[in-house]
Amino acid sequence: MSVIDHTGLRLPAGLARRTAAYGPSFWAGLDSLFGLHPDIIYFGGGVPSQELIPVERLRYASDLAWADAPAALDYGEVAGYRPLRHLIADRMTAQGTLVDAGQVVVTNGSQQAIDLAARLLLNPGDAVVVEAPTFIDAIRSFAAYEATFLEVPVDQDGMRIDALREVLRGAAIPPKLIYTIPTFQNPSGTSLSLSRRHELLDVAREHGLAVIEDDPYGELRYDGDPLPSLRSLDPHVIYLGTFSKTIAPGLRVGWVAAPEHLLELFRMAKEGTDIHTARIVTRTVFHAAEGFLDDHVAGLRAVYRARREVLLETLAAEMPAGLRWSRPDGGFFVWVELPETINASELLPMAAANGVIFLPGSGFYPNPATGGSHALRLNFSALPEDRIREGIRRLAAVIR
Repeated sequence: MSVIDHTGLRLPAGLARRTAAYGPSFWAGLDSLFGLHPDIIYFGGGVPSQELIPVERLRYASDLAWADAPAALDYGEVAGYRPLRHLIADRMTAQGTLVDAGQVVVTNGSQQAIDLAARLLLNPGDAVVVEAPTFIDAIRSFAAYEATFLEVPVDQDGMRIDALREVLRGAAIPPKLIYTIPTFQNPSGTSLSLSRRHELLDVAREHGLAVIEDDPYGELRYDGDPLPSLRSLDPHVIYLGTFSKTIAPGLRVGWVAAPEHLLELFRMAKEGTDIHTARIVTRTVFHAAEGFLDDHVAGLRAVYRARREVLLETLAAEMPAGLRWSRPDGGFFVWVELPETINASELLPMAAANGVIFLPGSGFYPNPATGGSHALRLNFSALPEDRIREGIRRLAAVIR
């Protein structure tokens, strides 16, 4: 079991103990690196390509949303704009996850949905099972509620269920929940196999654990057949989704599809946080997505598939022996494992001086000392193909 170590952080008198989870920021240390080279190629983002954001469609959708003013600028339903909730439910159902619009609560990105779930489920000191490595800002959300962490390693088929069982057997504190990104995981790019999806749910039922399924990348599949969501296999799963990867991250529109026994609590937690997500924005997202999003996502897949191939081909062509990397079937990321003689955090400033920045693997662990020192994450969605090639050449030159 591990916790985030903030023992070196000096807290002013009167601040809540949980504020330790808010510092120091993982991202703050990157700022100074951008000044080390005049032409930085940044592999660190977890974002869609800016040139693929459907700006003209969003302008059109915004005009439709503003046509409903002033009603669109008034208070509305806590759960969110009803037509958008129906669109979300219809899309999830069409993709194999049967959801009713009444089970959907619209949130300010899926990040807020993580926060709401943590608020509802965790007491200080409760344990959360996470993949190791996992999403940086999920760690921060859970840590803000003074959670501890049980880390379960991943391999090419996602979370290792044998390791999960072992971790649960040895846990000093029985965990409350499992947080997982089962499809195109951030940062590893791996997907939980079908058999392991069933096994994970079996383990959760055996131990009485809630399951949070975070699915920001599920629609961005480039190879293979879709895998069923955990929510489609068990209606008790808390499913999180977002438009950040398929439309635009700055809109901050996501959702939670909550199980019936938690639905009203999610609504109440949402109301107590910000009453509801901005109506003018959610109307814009609805009008942008309606009759458009399927074709738009198909276009994203084509571009991102090509960029992934360029990244994998250039890694194979340029990197010296001794490195390994994932080959994701979708999503945004490739996880690179370095030789044990190379520390990724020590490599980073040298790489930045040569014009390339990545994210060191240790930042994706609740306790950076437990793993990731010899690994790094590369994003391929945000960069054009020529920049991917040049960036990997620069990185390989430093590693050699």
